[in-house]
Amino acid sequence: MELEAAGISVRGPHAPMLHVTSVSVADHQVVLLTGYPGAGHVAAALGLSGRLKPGTGRVRFDGKSDPALLRRRVAVVDAPGITEPDDALPVQTVVGEELAIAGRKAGRKAVLEWLNEHDAAEHADKRFEHLPVAVRTRLLTELTVARPDVQVVILTMPDRHGGDPHEWFELGSGLAAQGYGVIITCADASARLLDIKAARMGDTDQPDPVQVAPIAPVEPITAIEEEEETEA
Repeated sequence: MELEAAGISVRGPHAPMLHVTSVSVADHQVVLLTGYPGAGHVAAALGLSGRLKPGTGRVRFDGKSDPALLRRRVAVVDAPGITEPDDALPVQTVVGEELAIAGRKAGRKAVLEWLNEHDAAEHADKRFEHLPVAVRTRLLTELTVARPDVQVVILTMPDRHGGDPHEWFELGSGLAAQGYGVIITCADASARLLDIKAARMGDTDQPDPVQVAPIAPVEPITAIEEEEETEA
């Protein structure tokens, strides 16, 4: 799997939102895409995911220029004004809405079970804005990959909430280990703290993505091994 953007740009009403940019990511890879905080991050996320037609260039998923395919395979997490949740809503309401989008059970019982499985049951009744930064980012990301067709995750400006960049980079790396392609847009300062060579908005010559080792598959236990464990 590969998502590739070649020379894309987005122009706003009065000025360019995203200057000509090329970037690519494949399964088991993480890309930091840096730029000045602002509309460029949202423009990049929407352009890369087929939700906004670039003014120049093209975006391909596995070699296909198909906006519908992009929208199905590429998910945008927590983009300001686009996919970020209403901070005034209770956590369990946001979770229910996201589970429904993923085509999963979204009643109160199912929501509480999901939160419990993801070590967040204590936050069920809180307003979303009161979640710790790391928990907010983790829950939104895990809800996004609950959608069965998603193969690429674009985490949009997680550093705007503060917190430690190592936490959301570890989260992205964990997704990459599972086989997702991950793009994280962030400020230059965050990339420097992480000491990682980052791609830049407005550039076409980019460093290689960070390659993440796949999670080792769990070998099934044979009947003989089960008997040995029982006897032990």
